[in-house]
Amino acid sequence: MHDIRSGGVWALPEGPDLCAASPHRAEENGGTENGEPDAEHAPLTYRLCRVCLRAVPTTSGEQYCVNDGARLLETCPHCRAAITSPYARYCAACGTDLAGSSDTATREYRS
Repeated sequence: MHDIRSGGVWALPEGPDLCAASPHRAEENGGTENGEPDAEHAPLTYRLCRVCLRAVPTTSGEQYCVNDGARLLETCPHCRAAITSPYARYCAACGTDLAGSSDTATREYRS
């Protein structure tokens, strides 16, 4: 490579990539040493109201929609895939309509 400012040539040091061997490298990239995401960097999942499509993170602890009282979905009712987008209307894994019919959602209201 050429150093434009001085007109000279410089090179990177040769040898093993010391950063790649760092035990903290996986953790810096959001995972554990075996390549799995750690709890802090795990994908965020959501609960979704079938009536109004309001989404809340699963970490919120809410089980019922504060807008209309319907039980929140945590997974797709068809394939059980996690809901990974707060904007989801359809399951990313199988394409099922997460809003479903209003009759189904109405029957799931808390009694």
